[in-house]
Amino acid sequence: MAATKYATALRCIGQDLERRGLKSYDIRLERNEYVVSCGYQDPPSPTPVSIQYTVKDLKELDRLGGGKRGQSAASKEFLSQVQIFRTIGSYLDKNEANLIRMTNKDGSGLDSQLKVEYITREGERLVDDRAGAAIYDMCVTMYKQRGKLTGTEGPLFRWRR
Repeated sequence: MAATKYATALRCIGQDLERRGLKSYDIRLERNEYVVSCGYQDPPSPTPVSIQYTVKDLKELDRLGGGKRGQSAASKEFLSQVQIFRTIGSYLDKNEANLIRMTNKDGSGLDSQLKVEYITREGERLVDDRAGAAIYDMCVTMYKQRGKLTGTEGPLFRWRR
């Protein structure tokens, strides 16, 4: 899956799941495909739908979604499924980690909403449970970083004296 960065791949998967109305998910990276078991109810719930995404599928989803980017509403929704997926993908890319699994179905803590399993660049296998507040903080941080990179942070108008 090296041909597609995790931020792009997971964003595309998040957009597709959101478009289909799928709320619970268990994403695994198997061979060169993302295999997603998902369901229409909020987690925990059964996952009767299975979808596979190849590199070709993700490139097509990215191409199709490209025309809609930058047309978001004025409000900043940091906890949308798409934003969470993109943020986790960016975290993996930044840390040169390899995704094993990402799910919102079986967090171990009471407040856990997201579980990410990955292998670090040093080869250590980690399981990271994230609560709602931690996910929100990650999404806000990424939003601010993206604003600095694109020059879109700050007020739209500056007052002159």
